[in-house]
Amino acid sequence: MAADRPDTTRPRRLSTAAKRKLRQPLAPEHISERETGDGPVRYLEGWRAIQLANATFGEDRWGAEVVGEVTYRPIPQTGRRNAVPVLGIYTATVRVTVEGCGSHSDVGASAVDEQTPEHHATAYKAAVTDALKRALRHFGAGLGNGLSASLDGDDVPGSTAEAEPLRREVLAIAERAGSDEARTREWVAEKYGCPLDILDARRLQDAVSRLSRGLDRRNGHAQAA
Repeated sequence: MAADRPDTTRPRRLSTAAKRKLRQPLAPEHISERETGDGPVRYLEGWRAIQLANATFGEDRWGAEVVGEVTYRPIPQTGRRNAVPVLGIYTATVRVTVEGCGSHSDVGASAVDEQTPEHHATAYKAAVTDALKRALRHFGAGLGNGLSASLDGDDVPGSTAEAEPLRREVLAIAERAGSDEARTREWVAEKYGCPLDILDARRLQDAVSRLSRGLDRRNGHAQAA
């Protein structure tokens, strides 16, 4: 029967046209911008990321799935002094699979700042969307890789390229000081009003400096100096 024959019309590898699109930086009209306390941040909206993925790979040649559970971690409110309340954080992992190209996964996060069902639902969906966009950017500049807090895209302090090593350093220093990952993430959220997974490089560097000084004091280095 014809239905049992293998589909020989579908390419086994990513097309040359798709590879070309992935190498090209995003057009200015595809990039959104918002102001933060650390300056303007450029980003790709979720609906736009899906639209670009459809145009690059083909609507029926890629897919995304949530890996594991979307988790929620409440943040204790005792003694909180940060200006922006963070009541809890949703995190999600999404895997994007592209025919002829393989798959990429990444983690997204979103904070809850009001204890209502609507805010929880919004944060839940935002964590998944954030993970989807982060997974897509692994495929190339055409899907958002390279976007940073700088307006001109240069590799400056605060860029996306610097953030991930700094996150690992925050966790590593805190672990040497005797803090587990959960407590470290709570400290970051309380101190900076933002989850560790989406904290920008400037504030991550500040966290590294603060934790390093605390570790030095703990080990008696400050007194020795």
